[in-house]
Amino acid sequence: MAKVSLVQCSSYDPPQVEAALRDLLEPLGGMQAFVEPGQRVLLKPNLLMPIRPERAITTHPAVVEAVVHLVQEQKADPFIAESPGGPLHNNVGMRRVYRDTGMMEVAGRTGVRLHYDGAASQVPAPTGILLKRIDIIDAWQDADAVIVLPKLKTHGKTTMTGGIKNLFGLVPGLTKTAYHAKLERIDEFCDMLLDIVDLIRPALYIMDGIIALEGNGPSLGGIPRELGLLLASPDGVAIDAAACQVIRLDPDRLALFRAAARRGWWPQEITFAGLSPEDVSVPNFSLPDSARADLTGDVRPPYWRWVMEAMTPLPVPKKERCTACGTCVVSCPRGAIAIVNRLAVVDSESCIRCYCCHEMCPEGAIDLEFSLLGRVLRRVGVLG
Repeated sequence: MAKVSLVQCSSYDPPQVEAALRDLLEPLGGMQAFVEPGQRVLLKPNLLMPIRPERAITTHPAVVEAVVHLVQEQKADPFIAESPGGPLHNNVGMRRVYRDTGMMEVAGRTGVRLHYDGAASQVPAPTGILLKRIDIIDAWQDADAVIVLPKLKTHGKTTMTGGIKNLFGLVPGLTKTAYHAKLERIDEFCDMLLDIVDLIRPALYIMDGIIALEGNGPSLGGIPRELGLLLASPDGVAIDAAACQVIRLDPDRLALFRAAARRGWWPQEITFAGLSPEDVSVPNFSLPDSARADLTGDVRPPYWRWVMEAMTPLPVPKKERCTACGTCVVSCPRGAIAIVNRLAVVDSESCIRCYCCHEMCPEGAIDLEFSLLGRVLRRVGVLG
């Protein structure tokens, strides 16, 4: 039986966040239930890109700082580690990420260490279902415990991103691109995410849902949405399921939970401490344009592949916003993007709709657009 704790927190005012965090963890046994004196504790926030926390794309520094304080109270040694997507996982790129997301300020106030080293290794994953070796930044091997600090957000590929998807950030920078290329099917991609969870085995997940991100997340295409919530659980599947219930999204619709079901991790009995998702659920939470329903059962009509292609938008760079920086080119796992006359151009035949380019574009210059057939099918309500 998994346990998820939910509390309300109306702002990122540091004293309020820390008080809410203590209330959040109390039903789970407090931070002392997850951290022991002397342990090196890796804190893994979502630091997707160098951007100010007000955009609700990254885990807010007030949440990270409150966690640092509670870990330090246990006489443990916390450090922050992340490997953003694209070409940012190097000393210079990480300085930008830590500076712009507010982590440097947290480090200055608390003394928490920031991890800059881009070194990574292939680690054996003997219990993995899909992967038996996984590329992980070496910082993980320096840790005695891992606390995952995700942001509650939408995501173009997985519909929502929470605790489990956040662990993909321990795969080094551009290696993520190779994983997308090899695992382009969504079911395979989610199996890979769960293999990472099985390898890392985090002690605790604490989710920042004070201001979430809806719409075409997980980056500049998304829209901040005030939810006023913090969630915590030692179980990644359970906390992500609770987040889905808060935004009124059926977990069973998502490939991540289908992959968890194949392992016997879902469905599971979840008990809630404090509030329940029904107490704080929000109406009309906007999902990504790429979100699509699945047919139930194993039999699909012969035209299904064409319908699904039409219902899956294509990333389209916009001339008025594109600066031809090339971030999308190096982030694309299929080499489907080129810079032509100072504009990024996507080859629709090669594109696998992983949306890495949309996610990593520093200018938010790549929109997700449906074909004419897709627009018609959506207008007439195909797939609900």
